[in-house]
Amino acid sequence: MTGLRGAWLVLPVALGPAVADALHDISTGPRSLASVTLWVLWAIGLTATLIPLPVTLTALRLGAPAVGVVAAWSASAGDGAISTLPGLLIATAVVTTAFSAPVADRFVDGASYGDERRFGLRAPGPVVLVLGPLATAVAISGISLGPMLLLYGRWVTGAIATIVGVPAAAAAIRALHRLSRRWIVLVPAGFVLHDYLALAEPTLLQRAGLLWIRAAPVDTNALDLTQQARGLALEVMCREPHDVLPASRRSTGGRAVEVRSIDAFLCSPLRPDVVLAAAAQRLLPVR
Repeated sequence: MTGLRGAWLVLPVALGPAVADALHDISTGPRSLASVTLWVLWAIGLTATLIPLPVTLTALRLGAPAVGVVAAWSASAGDGAISTLPGLLIATAVVTTAFSAPVADRFVDGASYGDERRFGLRAPGPVVLVLGPLATAVAISGISLGPMLLLYGRWVTGAIATIVGVPAAAAAIRALHRLSRRWIVLVPAGFVLHDYLALAEPTLLQRAGLLWIRAAPVDTNALDLTQQARGLALEVMCREPHDVLPASRRSTGGRAVEVRSIDAFLCSPLRPDVVLAAAAQRLLPVR
């Protein structure tokens, strides 16, 4: 968290000169408007780093790539490495830390209440490789492309891009925010999996009903709720069959909802070692 805030705080110093050079050839009015807009967005980003919540995590995961785009754009218009390298380095630090697992866990846990602790889940494999970057690109371009065209005086094209881009960006942002609302919760009563992609509703496994939580072995027969996420998964074993409602079996059209009874399930937290350590501290059965 400190690294992210520090990197964001020094962005104007590191990246500002390169951006100023890139805006130099634009007329005074549009240049001033662009400068004010960038300062406002920087202030919003800095505020987001100070308020760890899932919604501000989504904002940072949009703002950080946007910083990278601005850094690359200003570098291409810059006069040399001396003026552009600091901005590129700080932009890289912002992007890296914004998408780091410790930062994600801190922001997810910011929505906790009472004696509970939340841990973020890894994004599904297809989202990490394709859908997530695509949604981020749609969100950033949908918000910025139209205003940029208007800034350069391309009124018709800019207006069309804004009319089309803003709704597309809103849809992409909603989809990305849903990824920030997936987590494991350790509560006094036991273990909760809150993952709308895998389950139609969160499931609580009572402390007394837990047989163990452990790193998943290769030959496990547990129900896979990882959504093809990459990395180490945790296996949660029940003492007795436990009822869950898979997302694919969500009730539609008034039809009855089908519940599945399972003995164990897999989930993929961002930091499985930290989850296991926290579970052990809460005297949950960890192997």
